Amino acid sequence: MIPRRIAAFFLSFILALVTALQVGCATPKVPETKHQMDLGEVAVIATSQAPDISFEGFAHNKGVGAAKGAGATLLVCMSFMGQGTCTGFICGPAMLLWLGFCSAATVVGGAVGATVAPSGSESQAAEKTMASALDAQTIQNSLRIQVELAAQVANHFLVPISPQSMETASQQRDYRSLSAEGVDTVFEVALTKVGADDGGINPPLQLYMQAHVRLVRTSDNSELMSADYRYTGPSMKLEEWSANNANPLLKEIENGYEVLGAHIFENTFMLYPYPDRGAHSAGFMGVSFGLKPLSPPTRGALTGDKLLGSYFEWMEVSSTRPTLRWQAFPRERDLELEPEDMARVTNVRYDLVVAEERNMMPGRVVYRRYGLTSASHALGVTLKGGTRYFWTVRARFDLDGRERLTEWSSTHYIARQGITAPSIYSYRFKTPG
Repeated sequence: MIPRRIAAFFLSFILALVTALQVGCATPKVPETKHQMDLGEVAVIATSQAPDISFEGFAHNKGVGAAKGAGATLLVCMSFMGQGTCTGFICGPAMLLWLGFCSAATVVGGAVGATVAPSGSESQAAEKTMASALDAQTIQNSLRIQVELAAQVANHFLVPISPQSMETASQQRDYRSLSAEGVDTVFEVALTKVGADDGGINPPLQLYMQAHVRLVRTSDNSELMSADYRYTGPSMKLEEWSANNANPLLKEIENGYEVLGAHIFENTFMLYPYPDRGAHSAGFMGVSFGLKPLSPPTRGALTGDKLLGSYFEWMEVSSTRPTLRWQAFPRERDLELEPEDMARVTNVRYDLVVAEERNMMPGRVVYRRYGLTSASHALGVTLKGGTRYFWTVRARFDLDGRERLTEWSSTHYIARQGITAPSIYSYRFKTPG
């Protein structure tokens, strides 16, 4: 028994070491921010394209029983709608995405029951019927609204345009006519993918939402920049997602719109990339990109290995109301690389977010503070004992009269810009008890 544990520990150690070395040797690309200057008057437009809705993990694990066929599954799934499972202006788009889930469940409902498996033609017909019911423009406008709300919070003025002009321009993707309405630059947003990752037989399923954005100059319809952004939600099993008439799924879709919209706006208009792009040691076999965690330090890459996780991957804090500390901005290397910019940096603050771990992924956000004036913060809430948490931090500051943001700190460079925070690459700790 003991030799097996030693062997498992050794293999886990090697795995973490290899992962850390791979991350540490990477040389990530610096995100482009030149487009932030001289944009003039900006308007946000949503495209009319339909997103790719793929809840394959839900469909493959939808155990409806041997007595239910594809048609019955559709009726059961559709019966969840209209029962008060969501509220607010985002409810419509959430319900439309729920149609995508119903479509997937319908296709395989009988097959999973092992009695009435739909034929290929029936599956295609079900998908076609449900796809035709999706209002792509309503879905896309929900993302546009969230981007506009994020702009309002940041005191950025965006030019309003008429619905007719917006619809015509978005369908043609030719924005030159908007110059006459005082628009210099169009910020085009599109939700491109929504779904859940499937990892096997009844695995935890992680919700994701992906968007593509472009900045287009109206004078000649030329593209100034384009980027992809991804929201990664919590990871839960099918029965958890579908509990209470699928309320957890619908609520998380609503949250996804809000988080993704804010992330898109901030990274397009307010991002200031860290001058120092390198990986830095952040604890035993751990690296960090951005503001290094000082207390608690992060240990190694997150491998998911139970043995390694128990000893190395989750640093235990001393209480359920821990004080988190991180590097101050600008760091020493930032001052060396960009001395002129850093000399003009004023009013440095920090944004902090903490989320519970669930199925090795960030789950519910339990603590969020913006505008902290110190690189240290005692949490103002009592966390659960014996629980794992993800956390991350970024700098917020003024430069040349503009408010700027760094990327969220992480343990991997790929999380810097394209993925919303917190993510699986955020820092980690566990509470005692």
